[in-house]
Amino acid sequence: MPLPQSQRLRTHFSVDTYKSSHDNLVDPNATAFAPNAQHKSYILDTSTEQKGDFYDDDDADLTPRTAYPPAPQQPPPDSRTWWQKLLPDSVACRLYVITVLVETTIDLVIEGDLLLRFHEAGKASSLTGDISTTSQKMPVFLSVFALAHIFQLGMALDAVYARNTLQFFALTLFNALFLVYAIIQSSEVRHSLTNVSSQSGFSHLSVNVLTTVLPIVISIAELAYIALAWTIYNEFGWKVYKFLGADRQIKKMFAIYQIFQCLVKFDVFFWVGFCVQFTWLVLDSHSWEFYVTCAALPLSIVLLVEGHLAARYENKWMMTSFLSGCVGAMIYFCYKFVKVVVNQSTPEFSHVWESLSTFAVISIILLVMTFIYAWMVMQNFGRGLKDQIARKQAAAGAKHGAYPSLSVRPNRMSID
Repeated sequence: MPLPQSQRLRTHFSVDTYKSSHDNLVDPNATAFAPNAQHKSYILDTSTEQKGDFYDDDDADLTPRTAYPPAPQQPPPDSRTWWQKLLPDSVACRLYVITVLVETTIDLVIEGDLLLRFHEAGKASSLTGDISTTSQKMPVFLSVFALAHIFQLGMALDAVYARNTLQFFALTLFNALFLVYAIIQSSEVRHSLTNVSSQSGFSHLSVNVLTTVLPIVISIAELAYIALAWTIYNEFGWKVYKFLGADRQIKKMFAIYQIFQCLVKFDVFFWVGFCVQFTWLVLDSHSWEFYVTCAALPLSIVLLVEGHLAARYENKWMMTSFLSGCVGAMIYFCYKFVKVVVNQSTPEFSHVWESLSTFAVISIILLVMTFIYAWMVMQNFGRGLKDQIARKQAAAGAKHGAYPSLSVRPNRMSID
């Protein structure tokens, strides 16, 4: 049977019909490769140690090879002066330091003038044999008062440097005690120098003027301290979380730590003040108690330094030794207080028992509070406060070199 016409047309053309011919691309005169006896093989040197004519420095691997973990970066050197390190950029803190300097300077000048007058009066009275007991005691009280001003200046600089808002308020209370003491002292000075009108000191002002200016200066400074302490507290209170983070437990432990450190610093003044007054005004230089008190003074300072270091570095053995020393100091001050009160009517205590009793009572109260907070600080050892403080201080030091201003420094010490 013959095929249909359409099928015959479809099968009439094969695949070779549409296949292009490449015969025209072949050179008819070309011949195959023949064996070549001069053929050689070459091996290229691809090492980078031997630079050829076409070596490019951009192709070299300049990446430094560092060990892992890399060494910690050293903070840049701090080129600021000691004054810039001490005082921040905060206007309130600078005004606070200036106020303390002005008050301390004026009060020390007045105290020095009064001491000079007592010294001249003492020499004149020794010639006539007419010298009162109060006139003999007042130079010691004035010296303790001057020592208190120097202590206040040091504490103010420490509060600004350490950014401790608690210490600002404690100094405000301390200055208020100054005011009370100055008012009492003014009347005693007037009474002691009533009959010494010929002594004019180096200021040539009357005693009434000097004893009136002293409480006024302290009162004005007290108002400035209250305003500036509150301003400092409000200005930087919101930055405390940058130093300790959001952990409330760490924040609470840090508050206890700061209160303890502040108590230790004030212990120094009241312990030294009591020992100085008791040694110079009461004790005989030939008695055994005189030498015991003189030995107790440097030992007490060493004890307080030990407590400070024990809390800072969380050393339980040192803190235990400090607590034992606090118990011994408590027994010592209680014994002295009872002795002063019992013998207040005797000639050696009649003119000094008020001041000695005041210093003894304040020292005992501070000792009780110091012992309690020292125990609380020791209970917090090993809970992360030491590492947190060290880590934040190291980070702040690496970033700012040392202590930057309060406006940028995150580690402001506070009890917020």
